Amino acid sequence: MVPDIIWSHPSKTLEAHTLGVLEKYLKNSSLPIGKVAVLFHDLGKFNPNFQKKVFGNPAYGYSHHSYLSALAFMNFLMKNEALTRDILGSNDKIDFKNKVQQILAIIAHHHGNLPDFDSLLSLDEMDSALRFLNENHFEWSNFLAEKLNLEHSSFCLDFNKTCLLTKFEDKNWKPNALVNFMDTQFVFSSVIEADKRDAANNDAYDFWTNLCSFQKNFWEKLNSKFIEIDGFSEASALNKCRTEIRKEATAKVEENYELGKRVFSLPAPTGAGKTFTLLSVAKKLQELDGNLGIIYALPFLSITDQVQEILEGLGIECLPISSKSENEKLQKAQEDYENNPTPENLDTLLKQSFSEDTFDHPFILTTFVQFFESLVSNKNSTLLKLPNFKNRIFLIDEIQALPPRLYTFFAAWLDEFCRRHNSYAVLSTGTMPKFTLPDKIYPPEKSDKNPRLLFKNYNSECITEIISPEKYFNQEVFNRYWVKWLNEERTSFEELITHICSQQSSCLIILNTIADTKFLYNELKHKFPNVILLNTHFVVQDRIEKIDLVKRFLKNNEQVMVISTQLIEAGVDVDFPVVYRDLCPLPSLIQSAGRCNRNKKQQYGAVFFFHLINREGKSSAEMIYRKEAKDFLRFCKDEINGKVFEKELFYIQSKFFEQIKNDLTVGEFTYQIDRYGNESTYNFIECINKAEFAKAGKFKLIVESRFGESYQYFIPENDMDKRYEELVLLMKESLKAESIQQRLYYKSRIESALKKISGRLLTVRIRKEQTAPQYSNPEEYFGIRVLSDLSRYSKETGIELGYENCIL
Repeated sequence: MVPDIIWSHPSKTLEAHTLGVLEKYLKNSSLPIGKVAVLFHDLGKFNPNFQKKVFGNPAYGYSHHSYLSALAFMNFLMKNEALTRDILGSNDKIDFKNKVQQILAIIAHHHGNLPDFDSLLSLDEMDSALRFLNENHFEWSNFLAEKLNLEHSSFCLDFNKTCLLTKFEDKNWKPNALVNFMDTQFVFSSVIEADKRDAANNDAYDFWTNLCSFQKNFWEKLNSKFIEIDGFSEASALNKCRTEIRKEATAKVEENYELGKRVFSLPAPTGAGKTFTLLSVAKKLQELDGNLGIIYALPFLSITDQVQEILEGLGIECLPISSKSENEKLQKAQEDYENNPTPENLDTLLKQSFSEDTFDHPFILTTFVQFFESLVSNKNSTLLKLPNFKNRIFLIDEIQALPPRLYTFFAAWLDEFCRRHNSYAVLSTGTMPKFTLPDKIYPPEKSDKNPRLLFKNYNSECITEIISPEKYFNQEVFNRYWVKWLNEERTSFEELITHICSQQSSCLIILNTIADTKFLYNELKHKFPNVILLNTHFVVQDRIEKIDLVKRFLKNNEQVMVISTQLIEAGVDVDFPVVYRDLCPLPSLIQSAGRCNRNKKQQYGAVFFFHLINREGKSSAEMIYRKEAKDFLRFCKDEINGKVFEKELFYIQSKFFEQIKNDLTVGEFTYQIDRYGNESTYNFIECINKAEFAKAGKFKLIVESRFGESYQYFIPENDMDKRYEELVLLMKESLKAESIQQRLYYKSRIESALKKISGRLLTVRIRKEQTAPQYSNPEEYFGIRVLSDLSRYSKETGIELGYENCIL
């Protein structure tokens, strides 16, 4: 007999919760593996110890529920295989076994992360759950029949056969690996999103509620702007060309939409007005395919800020999501609750927080880290966003900022994802990376890494160019600079300084290490009236102010010398007559050169390329780019002879990407680099073929372990700045929260408080033999140290570590 009430949460019965999760799951996915997983995911809450925990009472003994739920499903299956096959629509033996293991993974790990399937279940946890069930009996079968209306053959526990269902064989998985992997990931994300949403009684779907009004405003504001642009009779040749690009791209998207295309490429020169072109393309796709939201992804926070300013200037609402962006609606909800702590205001606050965590908004503006890591993640908190990746237009700007080994992988991944989830993608770039699969022969023992076997539907025609790049790269308005080697051989600091001192114009000098920028800054600061240093040893707040100051000098035609690391090379809208660039990959050179004569104010700007030897007699480029530096140098020396004009770089970069295409291992990514520069790598292709979700989930666009230990410091504005201390007090208060609602409330407040101090955070990397700056907080909460001696930081030079401590 089923107990009268089994509680799932303090105010919700297991029956109500299960049916609520199922309803919400079906809003995101109709795949049967998810339906089955939902029905069983919380059956383990029959556990009497869990029932005590629900109401905050002490519980002794085994109180978990996820593995008990998985065991309930296993035993149901052994008595109801035919029924389960029918529910899953699976007549093939191998397909059925794969689906069973997908369901087990979702049920057992719905409060954790997706595992590698060769270790699908923890043996220790399984042993604990089995021992507990040996002494306890639950009416699971009756509950399914009576409460959830699932007609089935009654089952009881059989401890002898359950282990047979968890044995994974990649030979069964591999023939349909891509679909299996994507389905597991998307269903898992849809189940956990529905589970958390129902637990919080959250029926607010901001994406769908606001989509129509968003689209109406989006179209009106863009139409108004484009009428203004197109009606300007005295537009410059550059702006006329930008308009031509926008119109051609928009027309080509419509033409290719009719052919069923999903992924498009926008290979336009730097400074070609790609932001407005991307927005115009998104508007056209919405007009063609109805209810589509937008996710606009950019590689750097500085560029997201610029795009946000453009959108705000147009009157277009977006939800910016990054480690530093602040959500105005969420802030207001927090203030309302703090001023008037009613249940209604708390509910509003928690819904706003959930919307941000799940990308539940018609227009998301975010970073590559958020976007690409969500696409391939196994992590519970990250995958909450994935259901809101369907019915989207992905505007991916500066895609060349990805590691080259991932260009084609993510292009092929997006092509498949967009087909499966009614989405579209536009890959925008100024440097022409190739998205075709390499022409390589893989021996049988390496077939698990062969992208052609995985991406069976992907070919060279899947990514459609929506402008004719050669036409625009050859136009004189985009022939704005020439590039030449400063020296045929390596360049010393003395030679570089002498050459810079001969300049009468403003110069941008981009070097590869912080140490190099600081040394050059100290050498030049007394030789010119305006010398500005930029690198990651400044807090974001000060970097933004410095860039604004640079723009003012340039606008007023005052000579300014800017010494920067590569953080300025993409998306920062500055226009210098002269640029210097230390040795780097060709795409980085082109991005750096894009800051030269950007608006065609003179016939040609000058870009000087050089191979700097630092004060220790070493190549900084070889330290940063390691083994690849020699290949870059060889290619650049072969192809850049004398003066090479911008329009000639179109052919050079096409040759570069064609050349490296077959030398790259598609899908390989570095997840760790030790202090000696040794890389640890996995390959996405292999991970997918072997159902290795946890290994794929180690992917990080920024590998923090490189070049020594990394430490994050909060730099107070002055001695009165106590924001970090207030954050710690808030965190300690949160430990006293008892209800789910209160814990979520504190989570939201803590996240907002972290964003409020983000503008004063910076990261330093210290090698083993070096000493990190002293800090004042005895405990490093949130991994943050508070700089104790504020005289070690200044707006002029950033944090002072000594040259020998400066790497990146």
